[in-house]
Amino acid sequence: MENPIMKSPISFPIILFLALSQFFSFAAIENQGVIGGPFHGVGRDSSGQVLNQVGAFADFAVPTGIIGEASKLTLSSQEKSALSAYLRLDDGTLTALNPSELEWSTNSSDLSIADGFAQTTQVTEKARVSINLSAEGFTTRVFIRLDPGESIAAAMANSGLTRALAQSTPIDGAAGWLSSPWFGKFYNAGNNWIMHDNYGWVYVPVMNNANLWYWHPQQEWVWTGPQIHPHLFRNKDATWLYFMKEALPQKVFYNYESQSFEKSSE
Repeated sequence: MENPIMKSPISFPIILFLALSQFFSFAAIENQGVIGGPFHGVGRDSSGQVLNQVGAFADFAVPTGIIGEASKLTLSSQEKSALSAYLRLDDGTLTALNPSELEWSTNSSDLSIADGFAQTTQVTEKARVSINLSAEGFTTRVFIRLDPGESIAAAMANSGLTRALAQSTPIDGAAGWLSSPWFGKFYNAGNNWIMHDNYGWVYVPVMNNANLWYWHPQQEWVWTGPQIHPHLFRNKDATWLYFMKEALPQKVFYNYESQSFEKSSE
Protein backbone atom coordinates (compact mmCIF):
# COMPACT_ATOMS: atom_id res chain seq x y z
CA MET A 1 0.00 0.00 0.00
CA GLU A 2 1.32 3.44 -0.88
CA ASN A 3 2.05 6.04 1.82
CA PRO A 4 -0.45 8.89 1.26
CA ILE A 5 1.99 11.45 2.66
CA MET A 6 4.69 10.56 0.18
CA LYS A 7 2.23 10.92 -2.70
CA SER A 8 1.56 14.62 -1.94
CA PRO A 9 4.38 17.02 -3.00
CA ILE A 10 3.29 19.63 -0.39
CA SER A 11 2.68 17.54 2.75
CA PHE A 12 6.31 16.74 3.65
CA PRO A 13 7.64 20.36 3.59
CA ILE A 14 4.71 21.47 5.75
CA ILE A 15 5.36 18.79 8.32
CA LEU A 16 9.10 19.63 8.38
CA PHE A 17 8.33 23.36 8.80
CA LEU A 18 5.96 22.72 11.69
CA ALA A 19 8.44 20.47 13.44
CA LEU A 20 11.29 22.99 13.14
CA SER A 21 9.04 25.85 14.29
CA GLN A 22 8.14 24.00 17.47
CA PHE A 23 11.79 23.22 18.17
CA PHE A 24 13.02 26.79 17.78
CA SER A 25 10.06 28.21 19.71
CA PHE A 26 10.82 25.92 22.63
CA ALA A 27 14.52 26.80 22.49
CA ALA A 28 13.76 30.54 22.43
CA ILE A 29 11.48 30.32 25.46
CA GLU A 30 13.99 28.30 27.41
CA ASN A 31 16.81 30.70 26.57
CA GLN A 32 14.70 33.71 27.54
CA GLY A 33 13.99 32.21 30.92
CA VAL A 34 17.70 31.74 31.61
CA ILE A 35 18.82 35.18 30.49
CA GLY A 36 15.98 37.24 31.99
CA GLY A 37 15.61 35.85 35.47
CA PRO A 38 16.13 37.94 38.58
CA PHE A 39 19.14 39.94 37.34
CA HIS A 40 17.30 43.15 36.59
CA GLY A 41 14.96 45.56 38.30
CA VAL A 42 14.07 49.12 39.23
CA GLY A 43 13.79 50.14 42.89
CA ARG A 44 12.92 53.27 44.82
CA ASP A 45 14.48 54.63 47.98
CA SER A 46 12.50 55.33 51.17
CA SER A 47 11.32 58.70 49.83
CA GLY A 48 9.80 57.02 46.79
CA GLN A 49 11.46 59.53 44.50
CA VAL A 50 14.86 58.07 43.66
CA LEU A 51 14.94 55.15 41.24
CA ASN A 52 17.82 52.71 41.32
CA GLN A 53 18.45 50.49 38.28
CA VAL A 54 20.32 47.20 38.33
CA GLY A 55 21.07 44.48 35.80
CA ALA A 56 19.85 44.62 32.21
CA PHE A 57 17.86 47.84 32.69
CA ALA A 58 20.93 49.75 33.84
CA ASP A 59 23.04 48.33 31.00
CA PHE A 60 20.79 49.92 28.39
CA ALA A 61 20.53 53.34 30.14
CA VAL A 62 23.09 56.03 29.28
CA PRO A 63 24.57 58.23 32.09
CA THR A 64 23.96 61.94 31.55
CA GLY A 65 25.38 63.46 34.75
CA ILE A 66 25.71 63.25 38.54
CA ILE A 67 23.78 64.79 41.41
CA GLY A 68 25.40 65.54 44.78
CA GLU A 69 23.53 65.80 48.07
CA ALA A 70 24.29 67.01 51.62
CA SER A 71 22.21 65.75 54.55
CA LYS A 72 22.40 69.20 56.22
CA LEU A 73 22.45 72.36 54.13
CA THR A 74 23.28 74.75 57.01
CA LEU A 75 26.15 74.13 59.43
CA SER A 76 27.39 75.91 62.54
CA SER A 77 30.75 75.38 64.25
CA GLN A 78 31.92 71.76 64.63
CA GLU A 79 28.93 70.28 62.79
CA LYS A 80 28.87 67.54 60.14
CA SER A 81 26.88 66.91 56.98
CA ALA A 82 26.84 63.50 55.24
CA LEU A 83 27.62 63.64 51.50
CA SER A 84 26.16 61.31 48.86
CA ALA A 85 25.75 61.22 45.09
CA TYR A 86 23.64 59.67 42.33
CA LEU A 87 24.29 58.93 38.67
CA ARG A 88 21.56 60.42 36.46
CA LEU A 89 20.51 58.22 33.51
CA ASP A 90 18.90 59.25 30.23
CA ASP A 91 15.59 57.59 31.11
CA GLY A 92 15.12 59.92 34.08
CA THR A 93 16.18 57.49 36.80
CA LEU A 94 19.00 57.79 39.33
CA THR A 95 21.49 55.19 40.53
CA ALA A 96 23.23 55.57 43.89
CA LEU A 97 27.01 55.72 43.61
CA ASN A 98 29.43 53.94 45.89
CA PRO A 99 31.08 56.43 48.30
CA SER A 100 34.50 55.03 47.33
CA GLU A 101 33.90 56.22 43.75
CA LEU A 102 33.33 59.86 44.76
CA GLU A 103 35.94 62.62 44.86
CA TRP A 104 34.94 65.56 47.07
CA SER A 105 36.91 68.79 47.46
CA THR A 106 36.42 72.38 48.63
CA ASN A 107 38.40 75.61 48.64
CA SER A 108 36.81 76.81 51.88
CA SER A 109 39.12 77.06 54.89
CA ASP A 110 36.08 76.71 57.19
CA LEU A 111 35.25 73.25 55.88
CA SER A 112 37.04 69.89 55.79
CA ILE A 113 35.95 66.72 53.98
CA ALA A 114 36.75 63.18 55.11
CA ASP A 115 35.05 59.77 55.05
CA GLY A 116 32.00 61.07 53.21
CA PHE A 117 31.34 63.96 55.62
CA ALA A 118 31.78 67.72 55.37
CA GLN A 119 32.69 69.19 58.77
CA THR A 120 33.04 72.80 59.81
CA THR A 121 35.80 74.17 62.02
CA GLN A 122 35.05 77.47 63.78
CA VAL A 123 32.34 79.39 61.94
CA THR A 124 32.67 83.11 62.68
CA GLU A 125 30.46 84.63 59.98
CA LYS A 126 27.69 83.68 57.60
CA ALA A 127 28.87 82.34 54.25
CA ARG A 128 27.85 80.16 51.31
CA VAL A 129 30.53 77.64 50.33
CA SER A 130 30.71 75.14 47.49
CA ILE A 131 31.83 71.51 47.55
CA ASN A 132 33.11 70.04 44.29
CA LEU A 133 32.21 66.48 43.26
CA SER A 134 33.80 64.33 40.54
CA ALA A 135 32.63 60.83 39.62
CA GLU A 136 32.02 58.69 36.53
CA GLY A 137 33.61 61.36 34.32
CA PHE A 138 31.16 64.05 35.47
CA THR A 139 31.53 67.03 37.82
CA THR A 140 29.04 69.06 39.85
CA ARG A 141 28.85 71.21 42.98
CA VAL A 142 26.96 71.12 46.27
CA PHE A 143 26.37 74.32 48.24
CA ILE A 144 26.28 74.56 52.05
CA ARG A 145 25.53 77.61 54.18
CA LEU A 146 27.68 78.40 57.20
CA ASP A 147 25.97 80.15 60.09
CA PRO A 148 27.75 80.96 63.37
CA GLY A 149 24.39 81.08 65.14
CA GLU A 150 24.05 82.75 68.50
CA SER A 151 27.35 83.40 70.22
CA ILE A 152 28.03 82.04 73.69
CA ALA A 153 28.09 85.57 75.08
CA ALA A 154 24.71 86.35 73.50
CA ALA A 155 23.21 83.09 74.72
CA MET A 156 24.32 83.80 78.27
CA ALA A 157 23.08 87.38 78.11
CA ASN A 158 19.66 86.29 76.84
CA SER A 159 19.20 83.54 79.41
CA GLY A 160 20.86 85.24 82.37
CA LEU A 161 22.72 81.98 82.99
CA THR A 162 26.39 81.13 83.11
CA ARG A 163 27.86 79.23 80.17
CA ALA A 164 27.94 75.95 82.10
CA LEU A 165 24.12 76.05 82.35
CA ALA A 166 23.41 77.55 78.92
CA GLN A 167 22.22 74.18 77.54
CA SER A 168 19.44 73.91 80.13
CA THR A 169 15.93 73.41 78.75
CA PRO A 170 12.52 74.49 80.15
CA ILE A 171 10.48 71.91 82.06
CA ASP A 172 6.94 71.56 80.70
CA GLY A 173 4.25 72.73 83.09
CA ALA A 174 6.72 74.30 85.52
CA ALA A 175 7.19 78.00 84.75
CA GLY A 176 10.73 79.20 85.41
CA TRP A 177 12.09 75.70 86.04
CA LEU A 178 14.91 74.39 83.85
CA SER A 179 16.74 71.09 83.52
CA SER A 180 20.50 70.92 82.96
CA PRO A 181 21.87 67.74 81.32
CA TRP A 182 24.47 67.46 84.08
CA PHE A 183 23.46 69.81 86.96
CA GLY A 184 19.85 68.72 87.35
CA LYS A 185 16.68 70.73 87.87
CA PHE A 186 16.61 74.32 89.11
CA TYR A 187 14.42 77.41 89.21
CA ASN A 188 15.85 80.53 87.55
CA ALA A 189 14.87 83.40 89.84
CA GLY A 190 16.92 86.01 87.97
CA ASN A 191 19.79 88.21 89.11
CA ASN A 192 22.05 85.11 89.10
CA TRP A 193 20.04 83.36 91.84
CA ILE A 194 18.68 79.86 91.29
CA MET A 195 16.80 77.41 93.48
CA HIS A 196 18.45 74.03 92.87
CA ASP A 197 16.36 70.90 93.31
CA ASN A 198 18.98 69.38 95.64
CA TYR A 199 21.21 72.22 96.89
CA GLY A 200 18.60 74.89 97.60
CA TRP A 201 19.26 78.57 96.94
CA VAL A 202 22.62 79.27 95.33
CA TYR A 203 24.15 82.30 93.62
CA VAL A 204 25.69 81.56 90.20
CA PRO A 205 27.80 84.32 88.63
CA VAL A 206 27.79 84.50 84.81
CA MET A 207 31.13 83.23 83.51
CA ASN A 208 32.36 82.12 80.08
CA ASN A 209 33.52 78.78 81.43
CA ALA A 210 32.42 75.20 80.86
CA ASN A 211 32.62 74.53 84.62
CA LEU A 212 30.60 76.15 87.36
CA TRP A 213 31.22 78.25 90.46
CA TYR A 214 28.30 78.85 92.83
CA TRP A 215 27.87 80.38 96.29
CA HIS A 216 25.83 78.56 98.91
CA PRO A 217 24.86 80.11 102.29
CA GLN A 218 26.31 77.13 104.17
CA GLN A 219 28.95 75.70 101.84
CA GLU A 220 30.04 79.14 100.53
CA TRP A 221 31.97 78.97 97.24
CA VAL A 222 31.74 75.59 95.50
CA TRP A 223 33.20 74.45 92.15
CA THR A 224 31.96 71.61 89.95
CA GLY A 225 31.44 70.77 86.27
CA PRO A 226 29.86 68.43 83.72
CA GLN A 227 32.69 65.88 83.94
CA ILE A 228 32.83 65.63 87.74
CA HIS A 229 29.39 66.43 89.19
CA PRO A 230 28.08 65.34 91.75
CA HIS A 231 31.66 65.68 93.03
CA LEU A 232 32.07 69.19 94.47
CA PHE A 233 35.10 71.20 95.55
CA ARG A 234 34.44 73.44 98.58
CA ASN A 235 36.80 76.38 98.44
CA LYS A 236 36.72 77.56 102.09
CA ASP A 237 38.48 74.43 103.40
CA ALA A 238 39.83 73.03 100.09
CA THR A 239 37.76 69.89 100.55
CA TRP A 240 36.24 67.53 98.03
CA LEU A 241 32.63 66.51 98.66
CA TYR A 242 30.32 64.00 97.05
CA PHE A 243 26.57 64.60 97.02
CA MET A 244 24.76 61.41 98.09
CA LYS A 245 21.71 61.15 95.84
CA GLU A 246 20.89 57.88 97.55
CA ALA A 247 20.14 59.79 100.78
CA LEU A 248 17.43 62.04 99.28
CA PRO A 249 15.23 63.67 100.48
CA GLN A 250 17.93 64.27 103.11
CA LYS A 251 20.81 66.38 101.78
CA VAL A 252 23.95 64.48 102.67
CA PHE A 253 27.53 65.01 101.46
CA TYR A 254 30.48 62.69 101.86
CA ASN A 255 33.62 64.54 102.96
CA TYR A 256 36.71 62.93 101.40
CA GLU A 257 39.06 64.79 103.76
CA SER A 258 37.43 63.69 107.03
CA GLN A 259 35.98 60.51 105.53
CA SER A 260 32.66 61.34 107.13
CA PHE A 261 29.15 62.38 106.15
CA GLU A 262 27.84 65.93 106.39
CA LYS A 263 24.15 66.76 106.51
CA SER A 264 23.02 70.07 105.09
CA SER A 265 20.26 72.06 106.76
CA GLU A 266 19.34 73.79 103.50
